[in-house]
Amino acid sequence: MRGRLSHNDVLVLCVVLIWAASFSVVKFGLREMGPLSFASVRFAAAAVFLLVWVCIAEGRPTIRREDWLRVLLVGLTAIGVYQAFFTVGLRYTTASNSALMLATIPAWTALFAAGSGQESVSRLQIVGILFSFEQFAMTSETLLGDALTIVAAALSGASTVLSKRLLLRYSSLRVMSMSMLCGTLFLVAISAPQIAAQDWTHLSSSTWLALAFSAVPAGGFAYVIWFKSIGEIGASRTVIYNNLIPPVAILIAVSVLGETFTPLQALGAVIVIGGVTLTRFAHARAARAI
Repeated sequence: MRGRLSHNDVLVLCVVLIWAASFSVVKFGLREMGPLSFASVRFAAAAVFLLVWVCIAEGRPTIRREDWLRVLLVGLTAIGVYQAFFTVGLRYTTASNSALMLATIPAWTALFAAGSGQESVSRLQIVGILFSFEQFAMTSETLLGDALTIVAAALSGASTVLSKRLLLRYSSLRVMSMSMLCGTLFLVAISAPQIAAQDWTHLSSSTWLALAFSAVPAGGFAYVIWFKSIGEIGASRTVIYNNLIPPVAILIAVSVLGETFTPLQALGAVIVIGGVTLTRFAHARAARAI
């Protein structure tokens, strides 16, 4: 390995672009829908899509009895509880701020991975991860949304580590389809009152398109590619690409939603790109030394 982008890196960068766009897409959809009803429909559609895909590709997606608890935990931390905090948080903050909050996911992942003994983290990677915490500041106007999104970031870091053992036994498609089913059932259960109160007859075609994008590319393909990468190259190296999402998401939010690109966000974008570069190539140097 010489630090060059691999096929896996390119696929993960495609996920970065899709998920960066999702902040603006979901924010747009929330203009006409409640956050929990949006998330429930989004992932119900994504779960059906993935179940059909895994059945066609692999047949019946069986899971060993002793692995179901871990599948459930991945479903809750990656989808169910995570999406509740993320989507409600996005309702009370900007798409740009939400993206910056989620840039802490690599730090949470490294913390959980080291604590569980799954992976070690080099000194250079630690420096790169610490940059993640230096690129945002909460304000009173967005405090609630930002705080909820920080919790979502921690949950995402936990799901990444929890999934690693499953990915040694099953394909990323099977892990994601079964986990998403569990997480979606939880999400629909807690969202039932909001789903019942939602006025479905007056949603615009743009909102339905936002739901479709959020469900299939962002909720289906992207998650499978992401968990496939975790299984192949590890949690810490994969999740560091989360740090590329904020600058891309901010550019999209400014262009599409007309959000303000503040000097603090500009500084944050520069810092996180530096953090990604440092961590990515620190891992490459470590691999060459083995």
